[in-house]
Amino acid sequence: MPSSTYLIPHRGLGAVQALPIYDAQTKENREFTVTLALRPDGGLEVRTDSTIGHITSADRAEYPEIDLLFRAGLTPAATAAPQPDGSLSLLLPRPGLCLPANNPPAGPWTMLGYAPPIDIADLPADLDIPAHARMHVLVTLSPSTTGSGTDAYLGPQFVGRLEGVDVAKQGITLAHAYHAPRNTGRVLSIYAGAPLPDSKEASLADAAPTSPAATETFETTSFRAISTDDPTPRRRWCPAVVALLVIAALIAVLIFIL
Repeated sequence: MPSSTYLIPHRGLGAVQALPIYDAQTKENREFTVTLALRPDGGLEVRTDSTIGHITSADRAEYPEIDLLFRAGLTPAATAAPQPDGSLSLLLPRPGLCLPANNPPAGPWTMLGYAPPIDIADLPADLDIPAHARMHVLVTLSPSTTGSGTDAYLGPQFVGRLEGVDVAKQGITLAHAYHAPRNTGRVLSIYAGAPLPDSKEASLADAAPTSPAATETFETTSFRAISTDDPTPRRRWCPAVVALLVIAALIAVLIFIL
């Protein structure tokens, strides 16, 4: 695959979504990697060496983060899976979880690949992620300063200690992590596999919006996507109710004066 390819993982980030690939033509009988390209009709071409099908514009619209990859000059790649009925599906995580919601640091770093997750359940109460949010983030790993193991940080905030994880001897080590609510609280699942020789997170960060509060150490204030189990906006009625009460009070005062 081209060096500009950015692989979107579908496992390890919660429920897997299967987008139908229309007009699919393939002889594969197991999962395989495909790349995505823009179509004039707003959909996406699904390609290997040539086009094997397409994703509709409506399904593409569910995943605006894929457009960030195109904006960064990267080629999105994902997993295609043959179905029992002979159709073909594109496997993705839930919308909003394809890409990390925060940016890597400006300095040199090593990105770890995916591996069986290490779950951290005893998270700080003031963690910079809403308790009921599902979010894909980058965490920083460094050797523990108080004993054996590896310390994990979200930006400057300590989130937990890992055992049996090797970190780079020079520079910063980053890992993908997934935050999700659970019945017993919330969990941060950290994927600390073998280092990736060619990570494209920096190109993605350059193309993604950042906030004025971003620092050179880690971007924690410019989360690009948050998905909660209850998407209904909360307390948006408050300003309107307050305004009506103020108007009613003014009318009552005028009536009393008159």
